[in-house]
Amino acid sequence: MNTRHEHLWVGIDVGKGHPWAVAINSAGEAVFSRKIPNDETEILKLIATACEAADQVQWAVDLRGKTATLLLVLLAGHGQHITYVPGRSVSRAAEGYRGEGKTDAKDALIIADMARVRRDFTAIRIPPEQVCTLRLLPPTGAT
Repeated sequence: MNTRHEHLWVGIDVGKGHPWAVAINSAGEAVFSRKIPNDETEILKLIATACEAADQVQWAVDLRGKTATLLLVLLAGHGQHITYVPGRSVSRAAEGYRGEGKTDAKDALIIADMARVRRDFTAIRIPPEQVCTLRLLPPTGAT
């Protein structure tokens, strides 16, 4: 991934076990696709990878509840813009995308692409106190 992009959209299929992230460029081509452990260090690596690859990064997720809290707070804490693409919209759009049935990678690609082409989804705003609370917690693995 040596090419620098003007804009990337990163779609994240949050999932119950682990998130899956797919970044696409302005032509809708996948730049990277990877499983992300629900771990602070790994999420920070994802943020760094995306920000190093593009001048602007737009994040999009399909969940905004408890399962996505760590991801959302880390993104907000690093000044990233996050869009909520409802799972129902992803399910409806899936029929129009090639590939085998439902997979985390396919859903993440659809989420990214929907954020790229549509501007009517809701922005996610994380209260500053949640970001501050996360910063006060000890790093993962600290005693």
